[in-house]
Amino acid sequence: MKGIITTLFTITLMSANVEAAKIIFTSNAPELYPDENGYSLAKISNYVKRMKQGDEPVLFIHGGDSLYPNPLSVYDKGAHMISIMNSMSVDALGVNRREFNDGFDQISLLSTQALFPMVLSNLLDRRTLSHVEGVRPYALLPLGDMTLAVLMTVSSEVNTTFLFNQAIVDETSEQLLRWAEQARQQGADKVLLITENSYLKSVPLSRLQSLDIIMVTQDGADKVHSERPLVMFSGGVDDELAVIDIQPNEMTGHIVHVANEPPDDQLQAVIKRYTSQLDVVLNQELVTLAAPMDSHRNVLRSEESRWGNIVLDAIRHYTRADFAATVGGGIRGYRDYEAGYVLTRRDVQRELPFGGNVYVVEVNADKIKQLLEHSVSRVEDLDGRFLQVSGLHYEYDGSKPVGQRIMSIKNAQGQPLEKGRYTLAISDYMLEGGDGYNFSDVTVISDNLSSQRLVWNIVSDYLEQFNTISPAIEGRIINRTPSSDIGR
Repeated sequence: MKGIITTLFTITLMSANVEAAKIIFTSNAPELYPDENGYSLAKISNYVKRMKQGDEPVLFIHGGDSLYPNPLSVYDKGAHMISIMNSMSVDALGVNRREFNDGFDQISLLSTQALFPMVLSNLLDRRTLSHVEGVRPYALLPLGDMTLAVLMTVSSEVNTTFLFNQAIVDETSEQLLRWAEQARQQGADKVLLITENSYLKSVPLSRLQSLDIIMVTQDGADKVHSERPLVMFSGGVDDELAVIDIQPNEMTGHIVHVANEPPDDQLQAVIKRYTSQLDVVLNQELVTLAAPMDSHRNVLRSEESRWGNIVLDAIRHYTRADFAATVGGGIRGYRDYEAGYVLTRRDVQRELPFGGNVYVVEVNADKIKQLLEHSVSRVEDLDGRFLQVSGLHYEYDGSKPVGQRIMSIKNAQGQPLEKGRYTLAISDYMLEGGDGYNFSDVTVISDNLSSQRLVWNIVSDYLEQFNTISPAIEGRIINRTPSSDIGR
């Protein structure tokens, strides 16, 4: 029930003489606009400020994955969100994967604008073999008569999703626990680790028993994991916050809903200044759907998608390439559209929030086969590397060994690919090595026009030329896995 706090788990504290205190936590909240599910940065801000005005000392810890993506982040590279977090009284920010959308140097620049410490404990800049400039391995924060140490870890997947092997990531527990011990020697009474599920696959909770609190960032329903240390999962564009109440003899995890919280008028005015000019563009109507479609995550990462077809057709049309391919993980709307729905530029931006540019490369049939094999190499995990395509038809069998899963490749006319060279439109993300793609052996065809236009603008302009459009499945991608549950 909205507005009600539910106690999910309690553990007994080992130390005495601890006054009551509170920690508030969220992550994965990049969206500027309120959502009908109760999400609102202004409501979160009001709740935090109201708690901080109470008798108990309160810290607001942010788990990151929030500087990107939204309509402004591709233009100011996250600066607006740092300003918003300053206004929200964030006390520390865990630097998560998406914070690195524009690389190390932008994080360093943003750290000079933040009124709070930015923390990342297990990643080094390969250029300097040091922590990212402006980012600390841990932060010590006063919490009443206590001191809280905040640490942050990411998985090595940051190298394939955002940093393209520019980072050295330590996926062991040894150095992390040394940082925690150093923090305790400097006066920390409690140690809180922010991390992600992928890190915990390499470093299980059994190795982290000496820590007091572990906050796992996610985009989904908040919950409390009933083990010691106290483990909570929290994040997403919703109305939930994770709250830890610290009492003299116990520590209790709660999930709080803020849908009924009044908005923080001051922050609302700040956000309005950012969004007022955007609204003029984003509210523009583009095209009416003559048939239903969806942008479900499981579809985009395992099979042909009606919306994926439209996006890739737009890219191929714009670049005039023979084929187009881009990762399904870059499409993030995850929603249904009914026939008759009028798409707006806002819809397209929400579906393609990372912006990004397109490039045209020259490839042969063998290279296309290599790319498609990589596309389906982790399809059983619904990995974001799965390719949506235009101009190509391919079949795969996910039960075969990796590297042997592609069964056939044909052009849009149903003909096998011939020897010779083809042009392929791809995203800058793929070109730079995102999701493990390798284009070091291809020729990039220079096209300043293509490489400067954001993908959501390309798709919006393409749709705007039609009165109606009929999303359809055309047999571009066929899953031949026997009795396959992939994507279901």
